[in-house]
Amino acid sequence: MLEYRAHSRRELFDKLKRFADIGVVNEVLDMLEEGGLIDDEAYAFQYAHDLMEMKLLGPQRLKMELARKGIDDETAEAAIFTAEEEIGSAEERLERLIEIRYKKMLCDEKNCTKTINSLFRLGYGYDMIKEAIYKVKEEIADELYGNE
Repeated sequence: MLEYRAHSRRELFDKLKRFADIGVVNEVLDMLEEGGLIDDEAYAFQYAHDLMEMKLLGPQRLKMELARKGIDDETAEAAIFTAEEEIGSAEERLERLIEIRYKKMLCDEKNCTKTINSLFRLGYGYDMIKEAIYKVKEEIADELYGNE
């Protein structure tokens, strides 16, 4: 199970409890932690880093995804903070995401609303989304009408 990818303690617990007594499973997981084969902090960092880099997820969605894997809030926040130092802030990811996927949709109000909803589902805050979209719309206007 550990050969394919890293797992959080809770993920392994959920998988192993089907096959053995809970007490035995906890003992095995304790031994794996002591041996360095399970490290929730390293797992949380790597998972958050991957989701930020590949899917450009925002902070709220990252916390939710880490919680699904059994990572506590404190560890999740630390992992997100560390990964953001390496990859870039949520604002930078949001601007890149809009530039890559949504810039063409910002021309009319209906598609702009769809874009806001999509970005909100990806874990970005409403204020952050509005500010980023405002910047992009200003850039589009400058491109179309020039700096007057």
